[in-house]
Amino acid sequence: MSEAPAFPTSVVLGLWLNAAQVGSISQTDATNALETITNRVHIRHELNWPDTEKSTWLDLVRQVVSMPLPVAVALPVDGDPAGVPQQVLLTAKRDCGVVAINGDLLLFQNLDSEWVLARVENKVMHYDLNQTRRILTEQIAISTAQLAASDLVGDEAEIVESLDAFRSLHLPPHLSKRTTDSLETAAKILLVARGAVSKSIAMHSPSIDRLRLTHLKLEL
Repeated sequence: MSEAPAFPTSVVLGLWLNAAQVGSISQTDATNALETITNRVHIRHELNWPDTEKSTWLDLVRQVVSMPLPVAVALPVDGDPAGVPQQVLLTAKRDCGVVAINGDLLLFQNLDSEWVLARVENKVMHYDLNQTRRILTEQIAISTAQLAASDLVGDEAEIVESLDAFRSLHLPPHLSKRTTDSLETAAKILLVARGAVSKSIAMHSPSIDRLRLTHLKLEL
């Protein structure tokens, strides 16, 4: 994948898997996309730990297509595991996120950069896009008003550079413009919030600075 800032990998994987699940694209097209995005042909299986084996992305696509429900995506952060159990948080690359194939299977990239399908009970939720868009819009308004009144100082150069470099990479072709715009908005908010955590401060008030962090982490 490009080194330019883009969507968390799990988000893009989830979109392609769900596109195949509803029949919007072929299983072959989904498999080719997953291989391109991950730069991997095989997935490491940890279904009967400690025994491990490997399978292909096509195997996973076929499994997802046979399921009655779409996969879900989790983006765990400090203080909010997003339904991902602790043993996975300790071994997964958090910036990539996690794909819940179902309530008992998780797909994630481990610290050795392998993609792993593990049998792990989880509580990752599948969110309705319209409801999530509404909640996000409301939270942005609340946080923006609070942060604007907090008299913060900081350096926005790195954040602006990340926003300028952002690219919508490897998205399935069937997505509507409204869905794509919503995903891009959420991804850019994530970039801004992550950058502002370290690049801004309320120098005059420790309590307001703690509130700054609270509002920024709500956007992560």
